[in-house]
Formats: sequence, structure tokens, C-alpha cells
Amino acid sequence: MSKIFGGRYEVLERLGAGGMAIVYKAKDLLLNRIVTIKVLREQFVTDEDFIRRFRREAQSAASLSHPNIVSVYDVGKDGDTEFIVMEYVEGRNLKEIIREYAPLSTDQSINLGRQITEAIQNAHEHHIIHRDIKPHNILVTTDGHAKVTDFGIARAVSSATVTHTGDIIGSVHYLSPEQAKGLPSNEQSDIYSIGIILYELITGKVPYDGETPIAIALKHLQEQPVLPSKINPRIEKEFETVIMRAIAKSPEQRYLSAKDLLEDLKHIQAGRPIPRLEIPPAADPEATQTHKGMGKILAPIMVKDSIEINPSPKKPKSKKRWIMGGLVLLFFLLFVWTWKYFTVETTKVPDLLGKTVPVAGDFVKQAKLKLSPDVTYEFSDKVEKDRIVDQDPKAETTVKVDRQVNVVVSKGPDMGKFPDVTTGQLSKADAENLIQNAGFTATIVYDSKPSATVPKDDVSEQDPAVNASWPKNGPIHLTLSAGPQLITINMPNVIGKTSSDAQKILTSPDNNLVVQVETQDSTTSPVDVVMSTTPNPGETVQQGDQVTMVVSRGPGPVAAGIDPKAILAQILGVVTENGKVKHHGNH
Repeated sequence: MSKIFGGRYEVLERLGAGGMAIVYKAKDLLLNRIVTIKVLREQFVTDEDFIRRFRREAQSAASLSHPNIVSVYDVGKDGDTEFIVMEYVEGRNLKEIIREYAPLSTDQSINLGRQITEAIQNAHEHHIIHRDIKPHNILVTTDGHAKVTDFGIARAVSSATVTHTGDIIGSVHYLSPEQAKGLPSNEQSDIYSIGIILYELITGKVPYDGETPIAIALKHLQEQPVLPSKINPRIEKEFETVIMRAIAKSPEQRYLSAKDLLEDLKHIQAGRPIPRLEIPPAADPEATQTHKGMGKILAPIMVKDSIEINPSPKKPKSKKRWIMGGLVLLFFLLFVWTWKYFTVETTKVPDLLGKTVPVAGDFVKQAKLKLSPDVTYEFSDKVEKDRIVDQDPKAETTVKVDRQVNVVVSKGPDMGKFPDVTTGQLSKADAENLIQNAGFTATIVYDSKPSATVPKDDVSEQDPAVNASWPKNGPIHLTLSAGPQLITINMPNVIGKTSSDAQKILTSPDNNLVVQVETQDSTTSPVDVVMSTTPNPGETVQQGDQVTMVVSRGPGPVAAGIDPKAILAQILGVVTENGKVKHHGNH
């Protein structure tokens, strides 16, 4: 029997695994669609602080909606297992494509670069920084459509304990210099990572490589990359200029926003000139070397720790001297950090819940703290839009001064357009499916009312109204039809009326009876005239009941305007000519 997460997502097959999660292809049994599920590994599940940050970041990423971003559908927990449910993309990750096809042409590289940059621009507009852009996190469909995934996860991972540092090592080739120094990430950090990907697409190589993660991180800080044209002479100079500006070590020389980078990529594709940036001196690919000793000494340190090392350009006299120098520097940094930690003044974190960000900034400043520029936004039905719903650290927590305080701001209730479930004669189950597919999650309250027009048990009324803007978890009230209302009436008297007139009276809306017709020979009632009814006229009957009326088949009394002699002649078999009776024999 296959595994089902959250009682809803049935695992179909394993797609792969990474340092943080195992990835499965699954079926959403509720919505009947294929999805991707990322199941967190055990070392993360036991870290409550990480789980809290991870859920908050994943929920924030779920608010993104863009054709170049993999949608996050759900974040859940099955027992002790945390999982994320995402859009399923049929294709391969960009790293696999680079390994097989790079270097790509300028047009191919720019086309992919534009799609990635558009996705990141959309995220930045929603105040979300990716922090871990790399080809492994970009999926490409068979028709060349790129989709960026794993938004927000990098922030949660980078905030986890030191036991998890190995899980972000795979990203070091695409790490910005400020991230390598341990400084806060911003929009320009994502731009740097995009630039590294563009470099790799057009050359087939990353600009910085080494034997250890720390050695690579140091190159991001200290070395200039080899010009892409030295590796791939076919690259256009305009495109090379854009790449070198995107991976400039100084944020001041880098693109200020993803929008600016996107504009230059569009200019190149359209054949329009762009402002040329002076490219820094390129590194000699033969002379670029990694200080292996230093990399091994500092390998246990997290990549995000602040490292300011300026090794002498002279060659060390011995490997031992490098090792001793690295140890001395390491102990010195630890000493300085410890001294600062125990001598820095402490303060209490103010209560920021319910406040706007500007007001919270004043409170934080008075407490000698700093408000994080990376504000997270999430939907809330309890807190007004643009007011803080959560903070980290919590109010009244004692911390060191200058500590950064992270806040989550309300986007107000998650609204949606309520569907029409009162037309088309929808059953209760069909209406529930339509409402759930529209994203509404509240428990539905039902009542029933008689209806002469809606079949029994179908939806006859709804609240909210059709196409109303309504909170996704707001109250929903549906009315089911109980069928026609049963009303007691007196049986109408239709005796003596023709069968058609009687039918009209008995089946009219005022009476609403079901009529069964029987016929009977009669010598007293004319043909097609009602002789009797069951029930009898005046007796009580309920609307919707079946009644019986007996209609005469004749022959009855002579109708007005008919010659009695002609009728007698027909009975006796006498032939008439010109209205006269002929007598035969002794009749």
C-alpha cells in the first residue's frame, strides 16, 4: 500500500533527494491532480525553531503567483513528518541541462535568463528574497519554459543550527560576496546568483571553483572571474557586459534591481545598445589557485560566518606556516566574538503585535534594536491589513542590543470570488467540490426549504452571493431543496366537465395534483365528460397527491342539434338518403 500524506496526498514515485528533503511525485486525492511533495529530513524535523521559520517562509512563498515560479499549494504535517506540496513540473532541472548542452548560445542563455529574472523580480515585488538561486532550483519543461522553486527555504535553512551547515554547502558556487561574509541578503544578492547562472550557461563553467566550500567562498570575496569571452569567444560583448555587472563584487557596481537586469537582457535580444560598464581586470585562468590549507582549516566554519582574510600574494614558505597562521586567526576571531558577546549591553524586545511597520521601527529603535528589512507578509483573518501578526524574537525576550527583529505583516484575509452553486441543479457533493476547487476552506452550514422549481436535495440558495469577494475561510451557508411544499386542499369538483378542462383545473399551480384517467361506458353521460372522481369533490387532499377521474366513453343522451330519427335509423340499420328514412319489410 502506498504512503498517503495528510490523508490526502498519495505517493506515486520517488523523484530524488537533497540535503534537506526527499522529493516525491504524488496525487492529490481531493482535487484529483498530480503534485510534488518535499518531505523534510529527520535532522530538520527535530529543530522546532527551524520548523517554525520554515513554515512561515513556505507560507509566504505560497502567496507568489507567476508563470515562472513553481506554485506552493500546501504546507502540512503527517505525524512527525513535515512536508510541502508544490506544483508538479514535467521536465529537468537547469543543472542537468547545463551538464549536457552547455555552453549554450547567447539567445538560449538570454531566453532562460529572462524567465529566471522575471520570476525573481516578481518575488522581490512581494518582498521575498530567494537567497539560494542555483540551477538545481530551476526546472525547465520540454518546451523551454523555466520555473524557479524553493522560495523562502534558504532563509529557514540559513537560520538553522550549526548541525545543518552541510545542507547549504551545495549553493556556495552561486553565493554572493555579502552572503559569504555573513551580511544580510538583499535583492542584489539574488541578482549576483542569477549572474553566476548566466556565466555558467554561456561558458559551461562556474566562475569560481575549488576543493572545499570555504575555498570557493574566499574566491567570491577576493578573486576576479575569468572573462566569459576567454572561455567562449562566440559570446556577444553586450551580453558579457551584463554578466560582469551582475556578478560585480561590490553591490554599488551591481544591478540595483532585477528589473534593471531584465531591461538590459531585453535590449540585447532586441539588438539595442545598453550602457557599457567598464569590466574589471580579468583573472588569468592558469594563474588562479586556491589556498588549500586555509580552506581545510576553516571548513568547519559556516559559510555565513563573517570571514575577512587578506592573504599575502607571496607564496608561503611552508604548508606548516599556513596551518599555524590559520589556527592563530581562527582563535583570534573566536576570542573577539566571545569578548563582544559577553560585554554587549542587553535589552528587552518590545511588543510589536498589531502595530504598523513604521511604528514598530520606532519602538525597536528605542529599545536599541534593529528592525529587519526583510518583512514577511501572510494572510490573516484576525489582524488588520498592514499590521504585524508575529515577531521574532518574541516580546519581553532579553537580547543583546543591535539584535535584528523579524516581523510578519498581515495581508488581511485571503479573499476569493465565490462560485455560483445555485444554477445547473448542483447536488450537495458537486457544490462542495466547486467551492473547494475555488480555494474556500470553511465548513459549510446547510438548511433546507421547499421549492417548486429546484429538485429535492439540490442547492437552491447560497450565501455568499454569486461572484462575491469573500474570505477563503469565511462562513458559507447553503440551502438545499426539500422539494415541492405539501399543502392540504379540498378536492375540486370537476364532474360534468370535459376531461381536458378537468385536467387543467386539477394540475393547475393552485391544486398541483397528479391525475390518473379511467374510462367507462355510460348511457347517461356524454362522451369525454367526467362522471366521478376519487377522492370525491370537497374531500381533503394534499398537493402532489394522485387523484383519479372517470370519463364517459358513451353512448349518452342525444346531443343537441342531432336528428333523433337519424340515430334510430342507425340503430335499426336503416339506410337514409337525403335525410329520409326507408322502411324495409315489416319494421
